[in-house]
Amino acid sequence: MAKRWYQSVGVRAAFILAVGGIIVTGINTWHARSELKQKNENYEKEIKTKNSLIVEKDSEIQRLETQLIPFKTIAIEKFTGSEQEALRKLANKLQELEKYIDPLKKPLASATAKVEVVIKTDKQISGGRYTGDAAYGVLAFLKNGQQLLTTIAPYTYAHQYAEGEVLYKLDLQMHAENSAVGKPIEILQTPDWIQIMFQPFVVPENSYVVKGTASVVINGNERAEFKILPQQMQGKNILISDVKNKFLATQ
Repeated sequence: MAKRWYQSVGVRAAFILAVGGIIVTGINTWHARSELKQKNENYEKEIKTKNSLIVEKDSEIQRLETQLIPFKTIAIEKFTGSEQEALRKLANKLQELEKYIDPLKKPLASATAKVEVVIKTDKQISGGRYTGDAAYGVLAFLKNGQQLLTTIAPYTYAHQYAEGEVLYKLDLQMHAENSAVGKPIEILQTPDWIQIMFQPFVVPENSYVVKGTASVVINGNERAEFKILPQQMQGKNILISDVKNKFLATQ
């Protein structure tokens, strides 16, 4: 008996392959459409976000332009040139005036310092003043190994503090030709160290520091206090590490 065409093995196999191909194509198409839909949704969200940011920026620009109106008026009245040039000149003028508003922006004109330090020693001191080239002392602000400000004392004072302890004092001043003159006071807000130096003639090198204080006054009114912690002197030097942001911007 002859087989019908659809009963042929080859035909059935071809039919199955065709159907399978249609199904795979359909799945791939559905997957591609799903990805495209997701991408479109992401793009729409991104566009909405960017549009929202643009609106916010436009609003901020409008607010700043409104606030700038009185400054534009002042600039045009006071300075020559285009509106932009006049605003730039006004900004420069305000920057110059800032140093007179913020005390720490003021130029450094004078500096004095006082140091009191107790040294452990077997010396017996009746009290008095050491003088001469071998008796001067130094207090300096240091940053990256460079001196920001240096003050010098021509004398060292000493008297017995307790048994086995002597109190040494320095009254220091900055010289008028010091490199710090004219720089803003704020340069002294971020030093690495304060270094205090005594001459070995007065205080033996590598002596032990029991305690002490140092005070610095800039321009006669900006004052900062520093605590000298117990330490072994490094040769002739005493170091203070807690030195940042000690000058306050107060009138």
